[in-house]
Amino acid sequence: MESRIILPLDNLPWNQARDIITRTSGRVWGYKIRRAVLDRGLGVLADIRPYGRVMLDFKLYDIPSAMTESLRQHLSAGADITTVHCTAGYDPAAEGLSGDKLAGVTVLTSIGPEHFSRYYRGASIAAMVAGMAREAASRYGYLVCSARELRGIDDIPIKKICPGIRPAWYTRGDDQQRTATPADAIRAGAHLLVIGRPLLEAGDIRDALARTNQEIASALQPGSESPPATPAAVS
Repeated sequence: MESRIILPLDNLPWNQARDIITRTSGRVWGYKIRRAVLDRGLGVLADIRPYGRVMLDFKLYDIPSAMTESLRQHLSAGADITTVHCTAGYDPAAEGLSGDKLAGVTVLTSIGPEHFSRYYRGASIAAMVAGMAREAASRYGYLVCSARELRGIDDIPIKKICPGIRPAWYTRGDDQQRTATPADAIRAGAHLLVIGRPLLEAGDIRDALARTNQEIASALQPGSESPPATPAAVS
């Protein structure tokens, strides 16, 4: 089974990110990056591609001409996925671009109901994500959303990428508000899972990946149930 895990290396300097990439190649779908590009430019994508796919995560939000300029560079550099905010209303077809490799970002998983109500008026998180998903399906190849909102958009034909995923064996709390286990996300319709801290903080990242990939594989089996949470040592 090919892994469905996207390993986020957004905040790591290139030397550290490169070490993790070489140790985890073949165990993940690919890598989500940002700082590596700031450190070394878009040419760094060519250094990563031999080891796995690349999701470039700058969450673009600007006027259409500025977004098009950036997106053309991202795609030319070899990004397999690059992100834009759904609320930017960007229509790639109108700008002469294919949207197949674009991912529309909905409501960040760090935002809880109270934070949401201060900045988004007249809708629940679920309702807003559903509206964004319907529009994104005609424009982009991917949608980025919390697994909590998947049940309301499972019939919308777009690949779903879910951040804020926490394996059943991971017991630490952090700043993510709307989280889910890999198994729950997969059963709800997620295609790819962004899993960071549980893997990056593990004492043995390869072992943590093996356990998490198995958790995902089990969830893909018909009639599967959520696995029990068994804590693992983290450093």
